[in-house]
Amino acid sequence: MKKIKNILVRDDKNKSSPTIGLALGGGGVRGLAHAGVLSVLERENIPIQAIAGSSMGAIIAAAYTLNPGYSKENLIGLMLDLETSVPRRLKSHEPEKHALLHRFRQFINLESFILTGLSGWGIFPETLIIEALNKIVLGKDLQQAVIPIAAVAADLMSGEKVIFKEGPAAIALQASCALPGFFPPVSLNDKLLVDGAIVDVVPVDVVKRMGVDVVIAVDVDQEESQPEINNGLEVFLRSVELCSRHHKRHFLKLADLVVRPDFG
Repeated sequence: MKKIKNILVRDDKNKSSPTIGLALGGGGVRGLAHAGVLSVLERENIPIQAIAGSSMGAIIAAAYTLNPGYSKENLIGLMLDLETSVPRRLKSHEPEKHALLHRFRQFINLESFILTGLSGWGIFPETLIIEALNKIVLGKDLQQAVIPIAAVAADLMSGEKVIFKEGPAAIALQASCALPGFFPPVSLNDKLLVDGAIVDVVPVDVVKRMGVDVVIAVDVDQEESQPEINNGLEVFLRSVELCSRHHKRHFLKLADLVVRPDFG
């Protein structure tokens, strides 16, 4: 927080009130840490003039700016509701990680994931994510946000980044967090939209184009973590993660400050 205030003091020499934007990155459930960052900024009376987010970052941005009942507790409750809706065949409660039974279940779970994900659009029904998002945005449009926000998605057809700044918030968020294999893509205006983190995991450049003076990027990726790789699917997912990570570092260089929450 001291670094943020130092940046504001530095910029204040040239402008009386520098504007601040937030770039909230994707990261699944780790993205809930964005809520903590927003709480600290509020506590320190640091105003935010624009927010752009990818995937979970977009969800937090919309919840913060569109829902008067926003709270960290509310968001965590929604995530818990989502977790309890995970298809039972994908869950394993075997405590012994290397037990034979666990390994057998892991194989069955992997097979189920592949068959369900490849034969259909994803393992989660579309109604599940739409219901959760409607609870967050209350049927509002993005332009109704109390702070200008942008949600980032990726178009599978053109490979381009798609930025939502207006229109139904639920549709924008559905596209921004449509993780391939898990949630179905969103078909919209001749585009097939999926998770924005694929093309811009921490959308610093998007916030800059929203006209702010200072950009704070919040990166919830745990780069120091050592994943376990036990099968071909995990090899593939790790490869995609590494590609995204190197791509992300390029955009983070554009930020004035990068915040990395400590997950312990």
